[in-house]
Amino acid sequence: MEKLRVMKESLPFLFLCAAGGAAAGLVLGQMEYIFELVPGLIALVPAMIDMRGNIASTMGSRLGSAHHLGLIDKGWKSSIVNENIKATVTLSLFVASFLPLIFWVTSLLPFVESLASFRALVAIYLIAITTGLTTGFLLSFISYFAVILSIKYDLDPDNLSGPALTTVGDVLTLLVLFLWAYIIGGAIM
Repeated sequence: MEKLRVMKESLPFLFLCAAGGAAAGLVLGQMEYIFELVPGLIALVPAMIDMRGNIASTMGSRLGSAHHLGLIDKGWKSSIVNENIKATVTLSLFVASFLPLIFWVTSLLPFVESLASFRALVAIYLIAITTGLTTGFLLSFISYFAVILSIKYDLDPDNLSGPALTTVGDVLTLLVLFLWAYIIGGAIM
């Protein structure tokens, strides 16, 4: 019976995730101008998307587990929720600041064609930091509300938070990356 419940709860969201993945691809296709504006930015996209989906879905899983243990009945006032939001934003900032450094070191390898000038590297660094902070903050609250809404509608948050938050993280990350790349890339490049 539990398998049927998992399938009943998960299947509609998995179809929405597939549509969300297609939407993320469409957004990426519209970013051609930005990739020309900031050379080398495209190398950052897969890592940023992966980071956001992993961090957001992990927070959703932790909050789902906290719900099952009865630890988040106080909502926003719960220390578990507050600590998870702080940890998610901090982790987002740390990883987002680390990714451009990996990109820069990789660009120095002798067998890798240098894709970016110093100005492009500065732009990529600033884009990664602002995208990481913005999406970290937004997805923390989206993760919280996804868990709370699934509880409200008597759904198991563990069945929904992983796929839903990964897809929302992908789409939101690309949109925010596009926005910050347009603003920062236009200002620096």
